[in-house]
Amino acid sequence: MFLRDVNLSARQIAVSGLKAQRTRMNIIANNIANAETTRTPEGGAFRRQLTVFEGNRMKPGFNPDKAGVRVKHVVHDMSELRTIHDPSHPDANEQGYVEYPNVNIAVEMANLVSAQRAYEANISVMVSHSRMSEAAMDILLR
Repeated sequence: MFLRDVNLSARQIAVSGLKAQRTRMNIIANNIANAETTRTPEGGAFRRQLTVFEGNRMKPGFNPDKAGVRVKHVVHDMSELRTIHDPSHPDANEQGYVEYPNVNIAVEMANLVSAQRAYEANISVMVSHSRMSEAAMDILLR
């Protein structure tokens, strides 16, 4: 029974990976878009966001509907904000310093490539699963 459940859920697992990586890519895109945002509705500079994934271990008796990965939550990166001396900026403090987001474009681009590769890997799993299912049907119908 366990092997059949694993086989039937392979597509669901890959789909959960696609959804999680799509969310991750959206968060990264938001970080990049706000890399220079010095004022947010909450007050202060934008803070980089990170996705936290949660997965489930597969074992005998496992519910295949719970297979895969999901975004558990999105957290703010509480590392230090960048400060730049610019007394003419409207958000400058009394000393003339402006707090900018803790977003490093190079890091975000590397994370985006990583998310993209993981997304592509999940698509490959779905393609392989479809091919294997077709081959199994061909064998059964002979």
